[in-house]
Amino acid sequence: MAINFQVMTENQKNEYGKYVPDWEALKAGASCEEEKEYIDRIIALDEKWISKGRGEYAGFAFNMVYITRQKCGHFEIFQTPCNEHYSLEENLLQAEEHAKKMKCGRCISGIGGRL
Repeated sequence: MAINFQVMTENQKNEYGKYVPDWEALKAGASCEEEKEYIDRIIALDEKWISKGRGEYAGFAFNMVYITRQKCGHFEIFQTPCNEHYSLEENLLQAEEHAKKMKCGRCISGIGGRL
């Protein structure tokens, strides 16, 4: 299973203290064109928040993001801490197990229609 991930540094925080991934690096690590399109939609959502003067909604609270294809077939991005208590190896193992068992948030909730 392909897990596209990035562990961010303090230098990748925005003015609101949120972590902002290197989106181009995530796109370069994408497993397929569909995943790249998913990343582009995330970028567009962040840009929308910023353009509306709500930049505090852009970015992530934790320093690791990862993208997996969920059981339903859709991609989803997650965030988690990656530090001395939550190792990269443990995070990736949990990501793989979760993706095998869970549908994406939109499929679970039915909110937002079909992707």
